[in-house]
Amino acid sequence: MPITNRARKDSGRLTLIEMIMFPLYILLIALCVQWGLHRRGWRGAVLGLLLVFLILPLGAFAWGLLLSAIYTGMPSYPACRTGKCHSSNYRLRRLENGRSALFCACGTPYRKRGRRFYEVQPDGSLRPYMLWRAFRGWFPDA
Repeated sequence: MPITNRARKDSGRLTLIEMIMFPLYILLIALCVQWGLHRRGWRGAVLGLLLVFLILPLGAFAWGLLLSAIYTGMPSYPACRTGKCHSSNYRLRRLENGRSALFCACGTPYRKRGRRFYEVQPDGSLRPYMLWRAFRGWFPDA
């Protein structure tokens, strides 16, 4: 089966850490439900499921966000389309229409809105360029 542009080579495959962690997570679910059932009956089993499915992942996610903010900071800017300019090369300047844009050292105007980075076209329209994903960095925006 040929790989199309929409599908990546590694889509659908598990990494080694996922193959190890998934059975351990299933075991943790079973142990929490069994512990809750033994201690508090069916209410404890439901509480154990909530603990494993909601509180544990949200706690791990919050911890990861905190570590990401401490060690890598909030996302800066991606490299420009030519790949020559990096995040420190952007300067904020005004456009002819009165709006402001980020200009890389090459002279290409960009605009950042939330986690998306757009290239400003000559007519003033925005062309999607990059999207920032937590813990993964900048990726092309389709």
